[in-house]
Formats: sequence, structure tokens, C-alpha cells
Amino acid sequence: MYHRSRSRSKPKAWFERADGCVLRAEEALVKELYPLLRFRLDADADKMNLEGDFVLQTDCGVTTSIAIRVEFPHDYPDSEPVAFDSASRFPALVDRHIIRNGQFCLWLPPCSPWDKNDPNRLVRFLDEVMVFLERQMVFDVTGVWPGGQYKHGADGYEEFMLTRLDGNQSHFDSLFSVILGRVHPGRNELCPCGSHKKYKRCHADTVAEIAAQIGHGTLKRLYDKPKPRPASGEDIRSFAAA
Repeated sequence: MYHRSRSRSKPKAWFERADGCVLRAEEALVKELYPLLRFRLDADADKMNLEGDFVLQTDCGVTTSIAIRVEFPHDYPDSEPVAFDSASRFPALVDRHIIRNGQFCLWLPPCSPWDKNDPNRLVRFLDEVMVFLERQMVFDVTGVWPGGQYKHGADGYEEFMLTRLDGNQSHFDSLFSVILGRVHPGRNELCPCGSHKKYKRCHADTVAEIAAQIGHGTLKRLYDKPKPRPASGEDIRSFAAA
């Protein structure tokens, strides 16, 4: 006897859940603090975008409008949105931290300040976009990126790991395979860093934190099948996806 399988209903988009209350709350905050931005539904893609202009003003009173687009992931607010230079105001360059589709590379993913439980999360994200755009304007004048930065791709993640290990290159070299999950020292064994301390009393917690912050999926993607590292904006891909 054959039974017709029940068709699964398509999960609601984030802006439809809870009768749209999340969207309404975000709209109210954006309207108050960034009134030139508007939520727009892309019906074909079943996505909600935030689009409009950021207005930057210099100390001498000159204003510049920059068109942006913010795209939201399906599981928003569990995952953070992504901002784009929607009018190609700036060239896609590594030194500008803009990749070839106009996406803003705001931070290395493990350093993201995104907090899904913060009711002001979107406004805080837009504040960071504003800072990013102000730095673009500085770059236009000086040709130098103002402020701290990480490199892109695997190099950036390795910089992050080194920073978490207090800049100790020897510790990084000896613990790299442990972070990648290729070596598994016992907690009561001597730490691979050479300190002669038990691993559990030395770097065990730090290694676990680094691996969790980067994510095992990202580590696997970066290092299981080594690929040539990107050298230009044309070759950079969004490494925030993992």
C-alpha cells in the first residue's frame, strides 16, 4: 500500500516569524537613527534587504552620500548581516577591505562583535559600517588604511591565532597542529609548547578557545586542502561563510 508523503511547508523567513515583530522592531530603530535607510523585500529571492544612503560629514562641513545595501541571512539574527557598496563607490581592493562583489570586510569573523541577543544589534552593526566608510574616505586621501586590521584568508586567521597566543611565534608553531585537530595531546601530558607543564595547566583552554572562535569548519576549509592564498581583491572570497 502506497502513502503519499506529506509535503513539508517552507520555513518562514526571519522577517515573517512571530508575525513580523522582529522586523518591526528593527525598522523602528533604523528609522530613528538611520532615516535614509529602508527595508525592501526582494520577492524573487525571498530576502529582505536594507538599502539607502549613509551621509558622511567632514570637519569642514562637506557631506558625502554613500549608497549601501545590507543583506540578512535566512537565520537572522542568529547570524549577522552583510553590508555591500551597492553603487560601487569604492574599488574592490585588499587594502580597502572590500571584496570583488562590493562586500565590506568589516572584521575577521572570530573578532565579530555581533550579539544576536542584543536588541540594538542592527544599529550597532550600522555604526560599525559608518566607521568603515569613514575609513574609506581617509584612505581616499592618504592611501593608507587607518586603524588596526588583519590580513585576509588564512594569513588573517594565523595572525589571530598568534595574537591569542600572546604573539609567541614558538608557541604558535608548536600548537598549530593541535589547533587544527591533527594532534591530540592528553590533558595530563606535557604541553607541546615546551613549558614542561601539563597540557591542562598550560595551553589546553587557550587552544580550545581559539578553535571554537574560528570554528572547526573554517579550519577544515582553510587547511585540509591548501590552496594558493589570495593576493588581490579580485581573488578574495568571503571567508565569513563557514
